[in-house]
Amino acid sequence: MARGNEHFRELDREYIFPVVERKLKDLTASHPDADIINLGVGDIALPLAPSVAGAICKATEEMTSSIIGYGPVEGYAFLRKAICEDEYSALGITAEEIFISDGANSDTTNIADLFSATSSVAITDPTYPAYLDTNILAGKKSQIVFLPCLEENHFIPKPPSGPCDYLYLCSPSNPTGVAMTTHDLSAFVAYAREHKSLILYDNAYAAFITSKNVPQSIYEVPGAKEVAIEFRSFSKSAGFTGLRCAYAVIPKTVFIGLGKQTISAHSLWMKRQNIKFNGVSYPIQRGAEATFFPKGKEETTAQVQSYLAQASLLKEGLTQMGFSCFGGTDSPYIWCKTPDGLSSWQFFDRLLHTCHLITIPGNGFGRCGEGYIRLSAFTTKEKATSAIERIQKLRNLPLTMKMQIFLLRIGSWNLKISS
Repeated sequence: MARGNEHFRELDREYIFPVVERKLKDLTASHPDADIINLGVGDIALPLAPSVAGAICKATEEMTSSIIGYGPVEGYAFLRKAICEDEYSALGITAEEIFISDGANSDTTNIADLFSATSSVAITDPTYPAYLDTNILAGKKSQIVFLPCLEENHFIPKPPSGPCDYLYLCSPSNPTGVAMTTHDLSAFVAYAREHKSLILYDNAYAAFITSKNVPQSIYEVPGAKEVAIEFRSFSKSAGFTGLRCAYAVIPKTVFIGLGKQTISAHSLWMKRQNIKFNGVSYPIQRGAEATFFPKGKEETTAQVQSYLAQASLLKEGLTQMGFSCFGGTDSPYIWCKTPDGLSSWQFFDRLLHTCHLITIPGNGFGRCGEGYIRLSAFTTKEKATSAIERIQKLRNLPLTMKMQIFLLRIGSWNLKISS
């Protein structure tokens, strides 16, 4: 019998999202008529932008008269050029340093192939679960250093106290929704340069950044081009969750040690991709290119602004009810502290069964996530408003003047407003 990867045994918790899905199925089975509002998994809530869909259809039609087979594994030149000119040319990044992929999830997990089995890795806690699990499966459970993100440090991690081979950072953060400032990132760049470490920077939510002191790219920080790989995605910024397109930026100035040699991370990734990846389809890359055209940019920016508006609505409504909430300014995620000493799962269950709201328990993202839930603003104004109303009723709170004004301002008439 073939021997399996023993490190699967070290995954001592279930992956959070399938557990939530099972609980949702149980609820719908027992309450088939329930009007369930999903503020959990961060999927899109708006349809694909028309100009983007048009570009995909046009490219597909083109394939009926032209033979377009396997594309370059690193992506077509037209998309890499568009990304570079729009986002990176002012930062000294070239189109050759951009690799097109089928998702930031794939990139941030597959990048572990570049590192030794004995290398050490720092991961924030709470974190996006894929970072942690992929390194456990690679046999590195004992080599993982956790960087706590707590309320007392404003959910901003600090660099490790000792040397570490590579570090995962996600900003704006999934799950906390908190973004690292230029000052915060500068500390990590200085650490990486001192210890010859490599920063794996998940910047999938760059399009949601609104704060002036939060950089759009880690390469805005001096020295980052020598120690950082950046990952971005079209999933949330342009509604590509069902289409799959993202990109990794690997400067040719980033090096990795192989024995006594130092090798360009760029060349290693190119070799890895040639072995394990066949590229992203031509029509999808044409659709991604369309997001950089004036009409596509207008349409996708409007969608991002809509999600940010729902984040603001949810956060303000929860805050008015006395909840402690974080994030939601540079991110579509709100990190909400559970009330009354409830655990993450207890509050999740209460919201699910009493309010028919789906959230994500914070401890599914790590031990430091206990006592919180994550709410996603990938929803509509109507659903966000209804969610606030349901939680208000659950809390059975008296309507303060501020809450009355808030409900009136967002056009909510489902509650009886009395003085």
